[in-house]
Amino acid sequence: MKIHLDLDAFFVSAHRTKDKSLIGKPAVVVKTHDKEIFELKKTKVLNLNKGAFTGDIIVTNQELEENRGIIVTASYEAREFGIKTGMTLLEAKKIYPNLTVIKPDYHLYHLLSYKLKLFLRKKIPLIEQFSIDEFFGDLEGWVDEKNVLKFCYNLKQEIYDKFSLPISIGIAKSKWSAKLATSFAKPNGVFKVDDVYEFIKNIDIAKFPGIGKRIERRLKSRGILTLGDLVKNKEYILSWGKMGDVLYKRVIGEDNEEVFEREDRKSVGISRRFDVIYDREEIMRRIKILCRFLAFLVTKKKLNPTFYYLKIRYKNGQKSKAHLKVERIFNELLLKEIMSFLFLRVDEYDDGIVSISLVVSRFKRVSNLFDYEKDIKNEKLNKAINKIREKYGVDIMVSGDEIG
Repeated sequence: MKIHLDLDAFFVSAHRTKDKSLIGKPAVVVKTHDKEIFELKKTKVLNLNKGAFTGDIIVTNQELEENRGIIVTASYEAREFGIKTGMTLLEAKKIYPNLTVIKPDYHLYHLLSYKLKLFLRKKIPLIEQFSIDEFFGDLEGWVDEKNVLKFCYNLKQEIYDKFSLPISIGIAKSKWSAKLATSFAKPNGVFKVDDVYEFIKNIDIAKFPGIGKRIERRLKSRGILTLGDLVKNKEYILSWGKMGDVLYKRVIGEDNEEVFEREDRKSVGISRRFDVIYDREEIMRRIKILCRFLAFLVTKKKLNPTFYYLKIRYKNGQKSKAHLKVERIFNELLLKEIMSFLFLRVDEYDDGIVSISLVVSRFKRVSNLFDYEKDIKNEKLNKAINKIREKYGVDIMVSGDEIG
């Protein structure tokens, strides 16, 4: 059997481990626009624990603004009033004016997530961290099926006793059935799937992990409203090719996907959302600043990316993205050059911009004959600057094009 573990309202629950007065209150964790990073103020960079999933860059002096920001987690008490993740704080306070608002503490979330993973490794032979607050476990050959419910209830209680974190657990023969089952275990419960077909037949297709808005619209346009309807339309789903085959097998619990450890870092990125900006010079300045932080992280992790990706989001909701494969020795100057080029290539709409995302991946050691001497020189400079930034902060040395 496979299990899926999902911490309940994790960010709020994390704060409750430190402040018991929050228990039972309608509370939300709110993320504001991260302006500080662009204002060249002192910024703290955290080393990621393996398996943690929040961003590497954490602004320590970020303050909440009156009735501004987006809800990233709502307690179950707040959800009873209709307050949800993704809602603005202003909208939430119109529903419940006495809402308790909490500033994010990403260091705390990292730490609890990492400690929980270490604990789970001692309890279950094979653990896969799926997100900062979700894990898969494989109990095959470890716990007999007739004892799996008791094992999961005991595990849930142990986690609460040790960490003060409520958690829900779904049990099934496949990973994705277990993940779906967790939504029926919430909050703070355990749910086991015995008969997959009976379990899924009346569930809305939108509830299945992996079915996003686009696929949902495509299915519902053909009258496929439930997972039971999806199974009945097997031939249509399989006509989609590999994607359809994977989806169908996941829905019926026959995907046979293994639980596996995610250890190797596949990519490193940084993204920031902000109030709308029309000035392209200011956007370029912000890209250079984000490049500085990203270069710090990549150098610190001793990685050499060969794939560079940039995405921007416009005020009207449209997105634009571009990528470039470059097999050269990594350094901050190279990163700024590439991301500036990608922005000029990708900025195709005459509208204000509200977010920037930079990602690098496909790490390997390279040596480009044409730029080798220049890259080696810049790499050495990069490492020297990184040592200074590690000691005194990432803002201690900035380039002129970041000042504006």
